[in-house]
Amino acid sequence: MSLKVRLVDSRVGIRNAFTRMPFRFGVVTLRAAPVCTLEAVIEDERGHRAHGYAADFLAYRWFDKRPERTLAANVADLLRAIDTARAAYAEAAAAGPAAPFDLWCETHEEVERRCLADGFNRLGASFGSSMLERAVIDAAGRLLGRSYRNLVVDGSLGIDLGRLFPELTGRSVDAFLPDRPLTRVNLRHTIGLVDPITAGDVAPGERVGDGLPETLEDYLRVDGIRYLKVKVAGDREADLARLGAIAAVLDAAGVDYRVTLDGNEQYKTLDAFADLVEAMRAAPGLRRFFDAVLFIEQPLERSVAMAPEVAPALAALSAVKPVIIDEADGWPTAFREAMELGYRGVSHKNCKGIYKSLGNLALAVMRNAREGAGRYVLSAEDLTNLGVVPLNADLASVALLGIPHVERNGHHYFLGLDHLPAAEQQAALADHPDLYARHDGHVVMRIVDGALTVRSLQVAGMGFRTPPDMDAMTPAEDWSFASLGIADRDDRQGGAV
Repeated sequence: MSLKVRLVDSRVGIRNAFTRMPFRFGVVTLRAAPVCTLEAVIEDERGHRAHGYAADFLAYRWFDKRPERTLAANVADLLRAIDTARAAYAEAAAAGPAAPFDLWCETHEEVERRCLADGFNRLGASFGSSMLERAVIDAAGRLLGRSYRNLVVDGSLGIDLGRLFPELTGRSVDAFLPDRPLTRVNLRHTIGLVDPITAGDVAPGERVGDGLPETLEDYLRVDGIRYLKVKVAGDREADLARLGAIAAVLDAAGVDYRVTLDGNEQYKTLDAFADLVEAMRAAPGLRRFFDAVLFIEQPLERSVAMAPEVAPALAALSAVKPVIIDEADGWPTAFREAMELGYRGVSHKNCKGIYKSLGNLALAVMRNAREGAGRYVLSAEDLTNLGVVPLNADLASVALLGIPHVERNGHHYFLGLDHLPAAEQQAALADHPDLYARHDGHVVMRIVDGALTVRSLQVAGMGFRTPPDMDAMTPAEDWSFASLGIADRDDRQGGAV
């Protein structure tokens, strides 16, 4: 029987995080970003209350890549999307308690409508909705003393897959899940567009020198990384040269590896991306690398990625390597629509919504049973999220969904949990010693043989035992973009940030 709750209060706090090395994606180079935490207070039918939490980067230039929007405007849009979802949940409370899944179903369309009216987009709207969705689930878990997985499989959340996809009507979500959550997940290390591949790529004055890996060579040797995500920039010759350099390091290491390619919305047509794929397949130095590619992630800009006319080229490309959507996955039925065009998968990210990911997994499993095992996949991607709340909650989702490898790059670009107060760092070590470790005075993610151990995430709520200290954060209404100390523009507009 599902729990019935209503939102009675919420607040938003922000902490700034600063990189240990720059991270370039698309047209922006990230050196600092705000981490936003939402606290939601729920009340059940008996009047019992609990607090729940959700957190994520306010990631400028991912949810909205329009160059005319400033970075500060990107962040403001995301905060406004959260506030829009808070308002929608508060209004829904007037109707009385409802199952957490029903609350999401009854509010996400209204959140989207209001965000679109404000000039934002569907992907950004889903972010605001997902923050409330996750915080309510975390609160429900704390109220009942149940883990995220247990809430899903025992019916506490009231999940009805038929409200997502009619073909799943009457099917229980636990029928599509693994028998037990994963306890170990392979880390898929991101190689960004300016990330150093060898020691020779790091000028002496640019070396971080904190004792943690800095180059691809380091991660292969020190952390035992065997899964990689490689970003391409849309420049055929430059991409081929960089891919060749990466392949040379991998081949010299003599390791068995797997790769995913991230097109990062850098292509206007699939023909242009297919030209890069064919050049990769023909290059002698990329033969082993090409064979190791598992799938291609979102090469097309989202405004054209779901257009019917992409279907023929998509079919040809997917016959070579499967193509999945990421940024185009901005609404609950996007994956099913993408399947009809010929896409073969979709990314899971908590920031896009976890009820949606559960529905997407069920849809993929059902279609695979009909069309062939492994045809459709859910990948696990990451928006440079950090511990404790964003990282643990996302890994708890990945463990539930049974996805065997997950993109992670927060440990590369940021120094562990340095953005958190000492008390929260110590709590993370005590609560999750399999996931965090101490390194030279810092609390960092524990990586062993290229993998993360996530057994400790099966706690009440969304994967983290100790709540964040909201009083130690800057209230959202008092925070300013200027506090990041970076320019409010991107590379395309004349300067790196």
